[in-house]
Amino acid sequence: MIHKTKRVLLVENPNAGASDKQALLKELREDLLSQGFLVEQESKPESIQKCLRAASEENNRFACVICAGGDGTIGMVANWADPTTPLAILPLGTENVLAKQLGFNHDIKQLIHRIISSKTFSLDAGEANGQLFLAVASVGFDAEVVRLLSARRTGHIDHTTWIRPILQALRGYQFPKIRVQTEGNEKAIHTRWAFIFNVPRYALGLRFVAEGDCADGQLDLCCFRGGRWWNGLRYFVGVLFGWHRAWRDTHVEQVTQISIESDEPVPYQLDGDPGGELPVTIRVLPGRLTFVGISPTVGS
Repeated sequence: MIHKTKRVLLVENPNAGASDKQALLKELREDLLSQGFLVEQESKPESIQKCLRAASEENNRFACVICAGGDGTIGMVANWADPTTPLAILPLGTENVLAKQLGFNHDIKQLIHRIISSKTFSLDAGEANGQLFLAVASVGFDAEVVRLLSARRTGHIDHTTWIRPILQALRGYQFPKIRVQTEGNEKAIHTRWAFIFNVPRYALGLRFVAEGDCADGQLDLCCFRGGRWWNGLRYFVGVLFGWHRAWRDTHVEQVTQISIESDEPVPYQLDGDPGGELPVTIRVLPGRLTFVGISPTVGS
């Protein structure tokens, strides 16, 4: 249940998505105020963290923390918020993978209804070297594209913004071998791509593990063994049409903890933001998150 207080923290990422969404934020703020909520709005990470820490220490928690941004914004808030603090999403990012999975959209009245309904549900989270991720972590080419984009990003982005870093990665990424150790295999999995999903969907609506469940206490691992760009194109088509699961160079497994390493520098990304370089240890945190509303249908 949502805390009795009517304080709401509205976390805004001013750089999320393709353009400014001030009209939506204004509508949300005015509707919250009309419902009797006290709205605090923050956009600077240090101020957001300070607000969340103070609310927890003073036992004066927010009725809801609304993340107005993309998957990275939600992940940032989740890392700092108490696990019992109800979260909501106003999706303003480019892909909004988690928002789509959980049924959050731009309908302000629907969002307000979810907040005042007092209904909440729990969701698993992943943790990579101590950092939470909510939708997906990946290692290899995909993470290199994220790293390249982040290095040159200065403001709003859209789908076309990804073209240049993708082409840059295609020219320079060498697809080094990585080793994935899971509890289900005595020997390490030798691969070149690794995706670890907490939700069944990915960018562009791709479903690597369509049966994935974000509240089953497990993560879904999908590895591709082939290097070079043409294998990447083949994997993309395979995932698009659901063929990849039958291929010998694909490995899919449910895990609760894995470790990934390489003899070469290999990046990993968390929810579309750079995470660092290998090695990385990843584990599932069952029920780590709380969201407003009713739990969505698994795999929807």
